[in-house]
Order: sequence, then C-alpha cells, then structure tokens
Amino acid sequence: MTAGAAALLELARAGDPRTGEVLFDLVGAQVNRLVWRVLGADEDHDDLVQEVFVALLAGLTRVREADALRGWVAAVTINTVRSEIRRRRVRRWFGMQAAPDDLGHTPTASHEARELLGRTYAVLGRLPADERIAFALRFIDEQPLGDVAAACSCSLATVKRRISAAQARFRRLAERDPMLAEHLRELEVQR
Repeated sequence: MTAGAAALLELARAGDPRTGEVLFDLVGAQVNRLVWRVLGADEDHDDLVQEVFVALLAGLTRVREADALRGWVAAVTINTVRSEIRRRRVRRWFGMQAAPDDLGHTPTASHEARELLGRTYAVLGRLPADERIAFALRFIDEQPLGDVAAACSCSLATVKRRISAAQARFRRLAERDPMLAEHLRELEVQR
C-alpha cells in the first residue's frame, strides 16, 4: 500500500481530480469493513461511508507520510462513526429516531446466525460509543490492541480500559437475553 499511498498523497497535494477515485480504490474496502464491523447491518451504511470519504478528501493533504495513511483512514472512519452513534443516541433520547431493529439484509448463512448477530448488535447499541467502538474493533474486526488504540485516537491503557468496561457491560446486558446468554455459556465451555 505504501507505493499506492505515496502516489495518492502526491495527487492530493497537486489537486488532481483523480484523487477521490484513487482514494476509494486504495481504502474503500477498509472503510466499508470498519463501518460494518462497528454498526453491523445498518440502513445508513452507504451514507456513512460517503461521509467518511468527504472527511478523508478534505483532510488528505494533511497526511505527511504514506505509511501513516492506513492508520489515519481508520481514525477518520472511527471518528465519523462515533459521531453518528452519538447523534443517534441524542435523536432517540428526544424521540426523533426509533432504535434500529432490522437486520434482514445481514449477510450470514442461517436464520439463527442472523438472529444472534441482530441481538449482539442490539446489545452493542446500548454501550457508550467509545466502548462499543473499541469492543467491535477488538472482537468483531479482530484488530490488535495497538491498532484499536490508534483507530480510537487514544493510548493503549485507555483502549484496554474501554475494552474491559465494554466486555463487562456487554456480558451484563447479554445475560438478560436468553439466546445470547446461552451462546456465551457455550463459548465458555469451548475454552
């Protein structure tokens, strides 16, 4: 990616109109994956991805080194998703938006898997934004702790605290759901 990133940064600095296309080709899959992993099947997925790319294009010239591009893209994506989670929470608080409950287009193999995924994201939706993001990046996207900390723009110690708090809160909330509680018990037996 380094050669592609370097070429992208040169295009951006030159104001080349191909910058957006090259940016999307280079990091589009990464952005889509991160939005999906944090929010699950979300009706606003495409709009959020577009919002991320607007932010990426606006700030691309501030990236100095090609090696920093992937981490910067992750941080911008996570910040955009965090803002959306917070906006949704405020809208729900004031009754302006219903809580999402349709995961019908989730790309999983079975009805049971879709149901389990839907319930999991419903519990994740009840976590504070910073905890939800750290939890999703670590356990759903399976990123190393250092990458999670970088994407969340915080220290390793802070991300560890967020993940620990999210795990405890997730377990407490999941235990209230019979299907999730059963699945958690099965996972513990497998360990």
